[in-house]
Amino acid sequence: MSNIYQFQTEDQMYEDASLWVARLDRGLSGEETETLRRWLDQNAHHRECLLEMADLWDRMDSLAVLSELFDPPARSSHHKRFGLGAATAVAASVLFLVAAFGLFTPLSPWNDTQETPGVATVAQENTVYETGIGAHSTVNLPDGTRLLLNTNTLVSVTYSADERLLELSRGELHVEVDHDPERPLRVKAGGKLVEAVGTAFNVYLMDDDDVDVIVTEGVVHVKSALEDALDEPVQELKKGQKLSIRALQPKQVDSVDEAQIEDRLSWRDGNLVFRGETLQEALSEVSRYTTLDFEVADPAIAQVRIAGLYKAGDVDGLLLALRENFNIHHHRTGDGTVVLSARKSGKSPNGG
Repeated sequence: MSNIYQFQTEDQMYEDASLWVARLDRGLSGEETETLRRWLDQNAHHRECLLEMADLWDRMDSLAVLSELFDPPARSSHHKRFGLGAATAVAASVLFLVAAFGLFTPLSPWNDTQETPGVATVAQENTVYETGIGAHSTVNLPDGTRLLLNTNTLVSVTYSADERLLELSRGELHVEVDHDPERPLRVKAGGKLVEAVGTAFNVYLMDDDDVDVIVTEGVVHVKSALEDALDEPVQELKKGQKLSIRALQPKQVDSVDEAQIEDRLSWRDGNLVFRGETLQEALSEVSRYTTLDFEVADPAIAQVRIAGLYKAGDVDGLLLALRENFNIHHHRTGDGTVVLSARKSGKSPNGG
């Protein structure tokens, strides 16, 4: 058995969701309706997958028939033209379908159009934006700059006559900068200033001293934010470069290709992508998106390498894949810690 596992549980969910959308398109029997209810009750992510696939089919003009299921007057159109009005009706019928099953809940914060609740798209001076654990958000600043905030992120935005300053107190954000040579945009994180003009870049503040900067478009300059370190040379980064700053270690610049950037920033789509990381490394990343703690009880399994697409926050899917493919079981302690261990036989205490 290979020690690199390609996660397939999420793919299977989407395949099943696609089949259900197809069945809905041609009409469900009473038995199929009950089967769909049971499938939706099996896993909370089934509901999300169904909505995502329904939305995709809508863009492909493949859900028009759903308007007939819940909106009888639409039958007279015979779907000869599927314009904006029909698309709106179809979208409404999808929501009606979910509500009819008693399953409508607010969409997950992982939808890429989600914005921070209660925060307007036009920011004012000294505006603070924050996401909770497992959430992410999109913020449109008044100058046209776009911010994507990852899980557990806190950033304040201050505009002045000569600069646009973003102070990252914790977490991670991707910045798509609108060009303004008279007022450069700077991100302050971990005692460093990242300055950009008409570019896009990612800043991840791991703790007070550890910072990663990845440039996805254009050029940025990184320098110390401390006044007594003005003689520190400016570090220039170009597209496809990553700067790693660690306490008591020299700064390191690495080249990253498009595929690596997409993997590293897959959180923008609500995903995590692993390409052979050890189990311990993967769990460290996964833990950013959940309040659960992980403990590897057997050192030997900490070096098991995994790869593949993983839905951020889907801890149950991860644990299921580990159990079925590596015989790595788990149990949960009273304080919420998930303890992982290798078991040759038997079952873990809580069905892990």
